[in-house]
Amino acid sequence: MPESIRGLLKAGIQEEDMGEKHNYFIQTDTWNPWRNLAAEKYLADQIGEGEVLLYLWQNDHTVVIGRNQNAIRECRAQLLEEEGGFLARRTTGGGAVYQDLGNLCFTFIASPERYNLEKQLGVIQAACRKFGIETRFSGRNDVITEDGFKFSGNAFSKTSRCSIQHGTLMIDVDVSRLGRYLTPSKEKMKAKGVKSVQSRVCNLKELNPGITVEAMRQALKESFFEIYGDFTELDPAQLENQEVEETCRLYSSWEWCYGKSPECETSYSRRFGWGELEIWLKLYKMYISGIKVYSDALDVELPGILERIFLGKRYDLADLDLEQETAGCKAEQRQKIKEAADWLSGLWQE
Repeated sequence: MPESIRGLLKAGIQEEDMGEKHNYFIQTDTWNPWRNLAAEKYLADQIGEGEVLLYLWQNDHTVVIGRNQNAIRECRAQLLEEEGGFLARRTTGGGAVYQDLGNLCFTFIASPERYNLEKQLGVIQAACRKFGIETRFSGRNDVITEDGFKFSGNAFSKTSRCSIQHGTLMIDVDVSRLGRYLTPSKEKMKAKGVKSVQSRVCNLKELNPGITVEAMRQALKESFFEIYGDFTELDPAQLENQEVEETCRLYSSWEWCYGKSPECETSYSRRFGWGELEIWLKLYKMYISGIKVYSDALDVELPGILERIFLGKRYDLADLDLEQETAGCKAEQRQKIKEAADWLSGLWQE
């Protein structure tokens, strides 16, 4: 693609200058998390030797979980989706975060020799300083205020040809939704994977009411220039291409958002008019890899039937063909199985 970072370099400078350092900036105007993360991957794939890029983006009404997190442990995804939100899984580690249009995401993408965490954090800190806010880097991945309140979480990844730091800037996020969506299930669960750590958080607007997302965008651009020097601003239209589309489809799929969750175990129980059910499930890539059903129902065949038809299905039972699976059952059994399936499929994301 001639307008890519590498293409711009080849078109704009002489061969003998290819060893020089080159800085780039781009921002998107989409609020879709899957597309924004797909664009990030595409940009990382274009990075060449001696290049560094600052990418600014926003997600609306979104929970983003880390690569190694269990989706059902970290958030109320069903509630989020019912209320028009998105669940997204990034390729980096770290914990779950809630993002809306009061949040600004940033990504530094650099070739290994240009990657400099101290310098990159300096851009963030310099931008905050323009609003009279002093900050410091804390622990493994947080940027906090002098009073110890977190407003930015960071995550990292690297390959042999590219290193990434990306993070959030809480400017005016609806913090009431943090607890609404980032609440682990009340059901009993033993899950492998990384669990989010709750931290004291604040919006930068609480420290300076004059801060807006647009003002912070401009401050970051200015700070990037002050610390890195001249940069080329890329056209976001470059991101309208087949590679981004294909990655976006992957990132929006159930297999990516939920199927990447680590192996876990969970159990549920409920009393129906015909008896009590207790279901123990073992999940692998969010498919039911093990199941045991206990019941005091008079129908002694029911637990075995439920185990047979649920085993191997997706955790949300979206791939369950109830009519086909219960073809050999009695009418009374089919009704009980339907009630159990409706209950279980409705519970999995609560």
